[in-house]
Amino acid sequence: MRKRIKKKRILRVLLIFLVVAILIFVSIFIVNNIWQDEYENDIVNEDNDGKEQTQPIYDEVFKEPEQDDVETEKLTENKIDIEEHDEKISQDIADLKVISDGDYILALVTKETKLKSDYEPADLIEIPGYLSINPDRSFMLRQVALEPLKALWHNAKKDGVILRVRSAYRSYQTQEQLFNDYAGRHGEEEANRFSARPGQSEHQLGTTVDFGGTEVDLTANFADTSQGKWLSKNAHYFGFALSYPEGKEHITGYIYEPWHYRFIGVDEAVKLKESGLVLSEYLKGKNQSFINND
Repeated sequence: MRKRIKKKRILRVLLIFLVVAILIFVSIFIVNNIWQDEYENDIVNEDNDGKEQTQPIYDEVFKEPEQDDVETEKLTENKIDIEEHDEKISQDIADLKVISDGDYILALVTKETKLKSDYEPADLIEIPGYLSINPDRSFMLRQVALEPLKALWHNAKKDGVILRVRSAYRSYQTQEQLFNDYAGRHGEEEANRFSARPGQSEHQLGTTVDFGGTEVDLTANFADTSQGKWLSKNAHYFGFALSYPEGKEHITGYIYEPWHYRFIGVDEAVKLKESGLVLSEYLKGKNQSFINND
């Protein structure tokens, strides 16, 4: 009797276990279906028009970028602007008046005129080392300007002022390299304010000198040094004229350069000083000869 009762209890436990197992299996199945439905619904998005899309989000992230028409248009416009600018510069250069005789001591060299690319003074002489900022570097100047430069230097020394030459004659090709270098570093518009284009530099004449010998060479502060003050007061007595005075950029096209002097002869330099004119204004009143551009 007891064995039967024990057997029934075992069967009852097994039945309960079986029922629980079936319930767990059914529950897992139902939950899995619900999760799958929710997952599929999650990747369904609505666009701005309310239409359903089933495109996965990663397709939006990794899709191939389309051509940016606006940027392409800008690049095209910039290329056209550069080409037009280069054409304008070429045309402007072609329209410049060509100086017929670079040896003419009063030749007008400005942004509206130019020297021929092959012009080189025939009487260039090496400047003595004692005048140079670097005795190991050779500077050239026309003979007509060199003797007055020596006299200027010795008189300045008597007054306790030591002047040095930082630059003198430059060829067309040297000026071209110099201007292009400045334009590359500072931009063409800015470079055009403090550096001449090839053919438009007074240095090509062989009668122009950049003075120095101070800690502020090639800056506006040079004017406040003993060298700058002495030159401003005395240079014209030796035939040298300041080419680019302060506050005259609207006339000369160049910034103030208190170190840049050009030899034009004693009589003309004294007259210029007394006139109060800028050098280019003064020279426009002198006989000038130009030729047709090649």
